[in-house]
Amino acid sequence: MQDFLPQGQVWLVWLVQALLAAGLIALLSGLIVRVVSAIPVVGPVLAAAVRMLFANYEKWLSERVPKLAEQAVLATEERWRKVGPQYDPSARAEAKLREAMEALQQMAPGLPRDIAQRQIEAALARIRAMGMEQKAGGGR
Repeated sequence: MQDFLPQGQVWLVWLVQALLAAGLIALLSGLIVRVVSAIPVVGPVLAAAVRMLFANYEKWLSERVPKLAEQAVLATEERWRKVGPQYDPSARAEAKLREAMEALQQMAPGLPRDIAQRQIEAALARIRAMGMEQKAGGGR
């Protein structure tokens, strides 16, 4: 049972990412800013700091997850390149997707499985498109 439960602060990270995915972070930040801005003298400064903190976190997560997905795809491709073509192609593709999703979820704990899968698939499409562009540009 302990294998299924996350360690220490991973719970907090999972909670924050789940709230962000549900759009509750923006709602929560708005409520906190409204409450903090009511404090005399320091309220407006604290409200601006809270607003900036939440905005930066959302921006970081929206920019960072796609990059982490690309790293997970590239690392998985490299591992499987060393294995060789001895596996069934469909089983190989499924195993690579599963490994890349697990790697992404380790890099971004709490990321829901469906979002991780979409991010991995999008990263794979971007990487393939870059490879196609390089092949098309190299033949000229």
